[in-house]
Amino acid sequence: MSVTFDTSRQTGPLSVGLVSTYPPTRCGIGRFTHALRRAWVEADPTADVRVARILRGPAEETDPAVETVFDPSSPVARRTVARRLSEKDAVVIQHEYGIFGPDDGIAVLDLVDRIEAPVITVAHTVRTTPTPRQKRILEYLARRGEMVVLSRVARDQLVSAFDIDPDHVVVIPHGSNWSARPFEPRTRRRLITWGLLGPGKGIERALEAVASIDLDPPVTYDIVGQTHPNVLARYGQSYRRSLEKLVEKLGLEDQVRFIDRYVSDEELEEMVAAADLVVIPYDNSEQVSSGVLTDAVAAGKPVVATSFPHAREFAARGCGMTVGHSPRSMAAAIERMLTDDVTYEVAALQAARVSEDLSWTVVAQSYHRLVERLATKQVVA
Repeated sequence: MSVTFDTSRQTGPLSVGLVSTYPPTRCGIGRFTHALRRAWVEADPTADVRVARILRGPAEETDPAVETVFDPSSPVARRTVARRLSEKDAVVIQHEYGIFGPDDGIAVLDLVDRIEAPVITVAHTVRTTPTPRQKRILEYLARRGEMVVLSRVARDQLVSAFDIDPDHVVVIPHGSNWSARPFEPRTRRRLITWGLLGPGKGIERALEAVASIDLDPPVTYDIVGQTHPNVLARYGQSYRRSLEKLVEKLGLEDQVRFIDRYVSDEELEEMVAAADLVVIPYDNSEQVSSGVLTDAVAAGKPVVATSFPHAREFAARGCGMTVGHSPRSMAAAIERMLTDDVTYEVAALQAARVSEDLSWTVVAQSYHRLVERLATKQVVA
């Protein structure tokens, strides 16, 4: 899909600052920002979209898109980066409580206070029962500028649990580089889960579900991804070893494959294309956005997921099924998807339809329009 932007603002090309984690840091928000920036500048090469990269761990080499690297817990660094960001037409801040330092990342408020440019906050986490400090942070950011959420259910939760003006909350979905491929009728047995591995991903639940499914030929299950760096630093590979032991206990050695290495987006896309069903067994029952779920639907793959809000939203659009947190309910849903042609084909068709709205180019266009509107409003003011 080829999309171009209207760049006719009288003030010239847009200058945008993105505040976020960013590669080489491996995390979902960094990957999100990298993909957003790339789609943005590909669609509008005149736009100057640069990154203020949040430092996580030791300093590392960065790509030319990174204008500055800063430690958000340092008052001096916050002042310095705020001065640079104040020169932009607008600033887009990726917000997650864990990336701006201790105390729920409250230092972000000082940073935002010092930025003399329109601010857009992208809220990646919206809790139904926030702590007083978490509530204060998001409410303050919403008063400072526009707020973007990644799903309709996130918007509903935000305006319900927080004192935030709904007129300043915009839904722009998580994007994906993938697209649905033509449907291929075949015997369906291949499951896949991917992402950084650690407690909370519910892999144990999925393994127990697979162990209870008796089909001929048998189900296979690929678990793709390295151990999360924070888990690795604190616990080593003990969590992965516990999963491997569970596989042995359940007698799944011939059915389950762990792919414990970095997998490029291109290679992962091929793995997902070869699979029949994406399993997302997360423990988190409040997750309002999932990059894995978005990529799965964008690839046109039916999904079986535990019942977190973003999964329920896609399931309501016909892209798969949500289940409770018991292995038995997950096994029943997986077996139905693999053996019921109508259920599977309808879900694949609906995922392919929804996929068209999830292109990073389309998502970048939405951000561009929002920034354009705010920048123009600032010029008029």
